[in-house]
Amino acid sequence: MVKNNLEEEIKEFIKNKISEGFKNPDQMAENIFKNLKNHWIFGKRSFLPWVESPDVNPFVNMLLTRSGLLPLYVLHILNEREMFGNEIMFEIEKRTKKTWSPTPGTMYPLLKELEIKNFVEGKWNLDKERPRRIYTITEKGRQEYEILKKVLKSHLFEAIEIFKKIYSEIYSE
Repeated sequence: MVKNNLEEEIKEFIKNKISEGFKNPDQMAENIFKNLKNHWIFGKRSFLPWVESPDVNPFVNMLLTRSGLLPLYVLHILNEREMFGNEIMFEIEKRTKKTWSPTPGTMYPLLKELEIKNFVEGKWNLDKERPRRIYTITEKGRQEYEILKKVLKSHLFEAIEIFKKIYSEIYSE
């Protein structure tokens, strides 16, 4: 499990930094790690997933929201083929290499919104062992998808370039 390996790595690093004078370096490392998890930056809502699950990337989470890139990404995925809601969530998780997993509380309201705007059409498939709502992109949805792609392309590229610049400034050696 990634979390345990990361925690153990950090604890080992801390133990190695603690002087030999401590009676219980394991407990000291545990306490320091616990305090690190409560650090002000990791307590913020957007960074909390790092504490709860280190393989989740809060930066991806910030971008792939209902008010961010998620509507475009869902239209992109549905432009490839029809899917049911859980299948879309799994597909996003797979494509983001598990750095972000949309929740049903995010996905289904978005699908409902896209359906109200006639960008997708949902139909119940009752042939399976349990009923599932299959979502298909509509012609209006394809047009919206193309518009969003064009409008957001330069902004997304610019955001990536800004992140690269910030990264290189902070981590240049």
